[in-house]
Amino acid sequence: MSKRIHKLIQRIYIKEDRAILLICIGIALVFWLLVKLSQIYSAKKEILINTLINDDVAFVKEPPQDMEATIRGTGWDLMIEFFNKPKTKLSYDLTNEEYLSLTGIQLRNDIKNSLYSDALKVDEVNYENLNLLLEEKLTITIPVKTIDSLSFATEYQLAEPIRVIPDSIVISGPFSMVEQYKYWPTIPIVEQKLNNEISRKVKLQEAPPEVSLSVSEVEITIKPEPFTEKSMYVPIEVKNAPDSLRIFPDKVTVTCKLGLSKYDSVSYKDFVAEVDLQDISPNSSTFTVPIVITHAPDYVRGIFHNPKSAKFFFVEKE
Repeated sequence: MSKRIHKLIQRIYIKEDRAILLICIGIALVFWLLVKLSQIYSAKKEILINTLINDDVAFVKEPPQDMEATIRGTGWDLMIEFFNKPKTKLSYDLTNEEYLSLTGIQLRNDIKNSLYSDALKVDEVNYENLNLLLEEKLTITIPVKTIDSLSFATEYQLAEPIRVIPDSIVISGPFSMVEQYKYWPTIPIVEQKLNNEISRKVKLQEAPPEVSLSVSEVEITIKPEPFTEKSMYVPIEVKNAPDSLRIFPDKVTVTCKLGLSKYDSVSYKDFVAEVDLQDISPNSSTFTVPIVITHAPDYVRGIFHNPKSAKFFFVEKE
């Protein structure tokens, strides 16, 4: 019985010793933390710039989104600052201004005035000078252009141009920048061995920070179809020919590849074959001239014509 009581007393002493040890460690930790937080530290803080401008103007270059300041102070002040405001915001009113220039000194002063404690110092800002210039805003509508790299299955080709919905977008931004855009491209569209119609969404290429787009993506439809060959006799048109000049042959055989859906709709009238005799004289030692296909439907491929040249001769007047 006495042994059990002795073991119980030992356990109580051990628990008390552990409790005292933990209390001592806790007190030491508190004092260590107090000492550490009383020392001087430096830390970087993100700075956001808010501006108020009129609706009919835009920034020639958007205010930076990566501004940060190095602030210095005691651990207590820095801890309170970051808990109170993780990001510092600077606000400027430009509704009656066209230009605002902020020096490094002014930026540091503005940042310091926005800090929680006056004891904090601003050592440096990653932008020594900040120039905000406003310009007339321009809003225009421009077409969307697909940037594509397509390959088709054997004996297939594009049945029609790629359909884009919407086929145009509204862009807005500073006049000097927006006026340069004639179209807006998509990101590259890569498809291989196409033999079935596909429809999917495609993102537009990212705009500069100064330019806004009405949409960020479009829907495209790519429609392939089997192709076939068709041959036609196309009359040869003669340019700059004197009355006494004749050519042979007066027609050329044009062969092209086209989709099956277009086979019946295309005819010889859709092609123009020409020879140009502007520099030909009766004393010329050359009696042939090249035949050139100068016009063809945009949906045909692999245009081939035969013969490649025509013979000409002069007919003497009686």
